[in-house]
Amino acid sequence: MSRAHRRGGAGGRWSLAAPRSRRLLLLLALTAAACAGPAQQQVPDLRREAVEFNEAGYGYFRQARWRLAQEKFAQALRLNRLIDHRAGIASNLNNLGAVAQEQGNLEQAGRYFAEALTVHRETGDAAGLSESLNNLGAVHQAQGRLREARECYQQALAYARTLPSGPLLALSLTRLGDLARRDRDFQQALSLYRQALAQDLAGQDRRGQAVRWTRLGRTYTDLGDFARAAAYLQDALREFRRLEDSGGIVEALDALTRLALARGDRDEARLYGERLIKVYLARSQEKEAQEMEALLSARPRPPARPGPGPPIHK
Repeated sequence: MSRAHRRGGAGGRWSLAAPRSRRLLLLLALTAAACAGPAQQQVPDLRREAVEFNEAGYGYFRQARWRLAQEKFAQALRLNRLIDHRAGIASNLNNLGAVAQEQGNLEQAGRYFAEALTVHRETGDAAGLSESLNNLGAVHQAQGRLREARECYQQALAYARTLPSGPLLALSLTRLGDLARRDRDFQQALSLYRQALAQDLAGQDRRGQAVRWTRLGRTYTDLGDFARAAAYLQDALREFRRLEDSGGIVEALDALTRLALARGDRDEARLYGERLIKVYLARSQEKEAQEMEALLSARPRPPARPGPGPPIHK
């Protein structure tokens, strides 16, 4: 999923990983840049209002209050359109796309991300191009359009490599890792996730590390290396809880539930799954809660045989 960002009002630069991502996608706004001298009072005031609406939308997004988040991002977009603030417009569009994606409206999300991409192409903003391409690729992937998704991720990676190492490079590597995992090329997925994790470690990005730990945990579950998977996923859950990152908590609990099912431990799966259902309901995600309940109620399969795996290193 993509992740809403707090950079949309003033056109600031990256400070959080995008993801989901959301994600989505991803980014504190440098609000001080919106202030200018008395001779330019009108434009900075509108920019400041856009920043405030975007900040409010980000707060609602973190609380999974999608309708309110959408309203605030739309208000920020309207103000940025009034003054033709291109960077703000693109960021607001990406944030609106992230909300639409969370609500399951992939077509609308894709339209927002595509429009943001067009704006970034006009301005030549490499960071914005990488962000929007990753977001659009995630929509294509969710729609099963894997060729288009791969093209977007590869372009996003190329732009990210022109920038200083950081969250965008980690995000692009992670997206390609997700495709490799979907193709069951688990060793390639592990390699890409580890490269992304190296970026997180270099930048001391704790949220980014937790995102990568979750991906690594899921991949080791696929490989049957349950001990290593559990270690990564428990670390990810602890970090997401410390950060109060609801989306990350959802990802970690879902991965831990599926790990327990893969091991044949129905009691542990029920423990994590019921916690996840409560989080879903608090986020007004009734469909996801019902799907998890159905998964927990399904007839159990024989547990997968665990692989030995080398010692755990992070």
